[in-house]
Amino acid sequence: MRGLKWLFGTLTTLATVGALFQIAGMVLDRQHYRPLGQMIDVGSHRLHLYCTGTGSPTVVLEAAAPGWSLYWSLVQPEVSTMTRVCAYDRAGLGWSERGPLPRTGQRMARELHRLLERAEIPGPYILVGHSLGGFVTRLYRQEYPKDVAGMVLVDAGQESEMRQAEFRTFVNAGKSQLPVMRAMTMLGVPRLLAAFDYLPPFLARQEEQVPETIRPMLRAGWLRTRYMATLADEGEALIDTLEQVRRAGSLGDLPLVVITATGPVWWPDMPGQVNQTRFRKMWLELQQELMKLSSASRQVFADRSSHFIQFDQPALVIDAIRQMVAATRQTSTRR
Repeated sequence: MRGLKWLFGTLTTLATVGALFQIAGMVLDRQHYRPLGQMIDVGSHRLHLYCTGTGSPTVVLEAAAPGWSLYWSLVQPEVSTMTRVCAYDRAGLGWSERGPLPRTGQRMARELHRLLERAEIPGPYILVGHSLGGFVTRLYRQEYPKDVAGMVLVDAGQESEMRQAEFRTFVNAGKSQLPVMRAMTMLGVPRLLAAFDYLPPFLARQEEQVPETIRPMLRAGWLRTRYMATLADEGEALIDTLEQVRRAGSLGDLPLVVITATGPVWWPDMPGQVNQTRFRKMWLELQQELMKLSSASRQVFADRSSHFIQFDQPALVIDAIRQMVAATRQTSTRR
């Protein structure tokens, strides 16, 4: 009994110290890394919006499930030389406050609309959606079709993905790790490892590819306690999001570019239980389905990219946006 009491006391002490270390680290991060843009009240919470450049149409960047505005740090500066471009953080990510549940795509799309409206950023918009962000852009267009002049889907998800066995295996492997990662984050374990400059290879690769000035802010975002909680919230709502997108239907004749990752490694640290050959075949078929959304679509293959094309081959994303901006302006001039 004496040994058990000692063990329990030791574990309790370590957990308390770790939690305090995590809280202190987040306080220091908030002091050192202020929001790059504005914090906009959208009703029940505030969202971070970062706009640069001038001109119309405005390009709106919507990040993937594990990302936020900083994930566009190689794309936004280039796009800002041609028009106004806005990146933002969905609720609970980056600098944004957590929002109400469930975190479905439809709720996110409506929050984005409210954000742009309250920030007084008028359309038309070219929506750029990466991965999960592609669902948000499609749902946005369904609800506010007159606001959207074009869309770029960057290796975006497709509504039938969870019907595919390989994709379910991939998602479930990640979801099973989230509770553990969330608990470890609350106890300051990832923060302690990061203090010794250790990051999981998946995150270390992303950090290496962004400008040095961005890296500390990117790391601070990953180490926030609410980061893992938000990923879990968005994951829990995924099935509802897919059903919402399924009901949204086609994009008609909206100009659409589908950028598809075809590099040798689709996902860094792919779970071992996923058959990568079958996964690649399945993903390419889903990307072909995205092409059918619009009668004015075209596809671009990112042959040196993982799923994170905006890090691996940002020039492809920038070029697709540039062409769509030019085409939108020509159409406006004719009218």
